[in-house]
Amino acid sequence: MSLTFFLYSESNNDHNPGSDIRIGISKWRIWGTLGWHDIRQRYRRSVLGPFWFTLSTAIMVAVLGALYSVLLKQKITDYLPFLAVGLVIWQYIACVANEGCNAYTTSSHLIKQIRLPLTVHVCRTVWRNFVILLHSFPVVVLMLMAFGKWPGIEIFLVPVGMFLLFLNGIWAGVVLGILCARYRDIPPIITNFIQVAFFFTPVMWMPEILEDRGWVANYNPLYHLIEIVRAPLLNRPLQAESWVWTLGLLITGFALAQYLMCRTRNRVPYWL
Repeated sequence: MSLTFFLYSESNNDHNPGSDIRIGISKWRIWGTLGWHDIRQRYRRSVLGPFWFTLSTAIMVAVLGALYSVLLKQKITDYLPFLAVGLVIWQYIACVANEGCNAYTTSSHLIKQIRLPLTVHVCRTVWRNFVILLHSFPVVVLMLMAFGKWPGIEIFLVPVGMFLLFLNGIWAGVVLGILCARYRDIPPIITNFIQVAFFFTPVMWMPEILEDRGWVANYNPLYHLIEIVRAPLLNRPLQAESWVWTLGLLITGFALAQYLMCRTRNRVPYWL
C-alpha cells in the first residue's frame, strides 16, 4: 500500500475543530507511519542511520564533560552522567520547539490535499524526535555503566516522565504551529529563545552550585521537564514540585492548544 493511499484511507470528514486534538492523537497509525517515513528518508543510504545522532551525542558529552567538569570544579564521575541525561533530553525539547514551529508549514501540501486532523502533523513531528531521543539513550546507559551509577527503584518513574515529555511536546507543537502559521516572525524568536534558555537551564551546570540563587532553576519549567527523567535515572532526590510543574504545564498547555484550535482550525489552511 502506498503512503498516499494509506493517508486517504485513514482520512476523515470530521469538521469539528473542538475534536481535532482528540482525534489527531488517536490517529497513531498515521502519525506513527509518517514519523518513521521521515526518519527513513533522513537517513536513507546511511550505514548507521539515526545512530549517527547517537554517535554525535556521545562525542559532545565526552568533550563537554571533560571540559566543564574542570571549569565548574565538579567530579567527572557525577558530572558526565548528569550532563548526558540533561543534554539528550534538551536536544529533544529544542527540536520539538523548533520543528513544531514549522509543523504545519512543512506539511502544507498534505493539509491542502487530504482532510486530516491538524494535530496529526504535530504528533508526526513529536514522534519523530521522540524516536531520535530513544536512539540517544544508549549514551546515557553507557555513562551510567562506566561510572557505576545504577538507578534504584525510582527507575520505574522514567517511562512516566518520558510519556509526559511526549504529551507536553504535542500541546507545544499545536500552539507553536498555529501561531507560526499565522505570524512568520515567530520561528526565529523561538529559535533564539531556545538558545538563551539553554544557558539558564541546568543542563551543563548543576543547580546546587547556585546556592542561594536556586530560584533560577526552581522557577524554570524546562528544568522540571528534564528533572522528571534525570532524577530517577541518577538517584537524585526528585522533588514533588517537578511533577507539579510538569502536570501544570500539561493541563494549561492543552487548554491553550484547545482554545487556539477551536478558534483557528479552519483558518490554518488559508494561512499556509
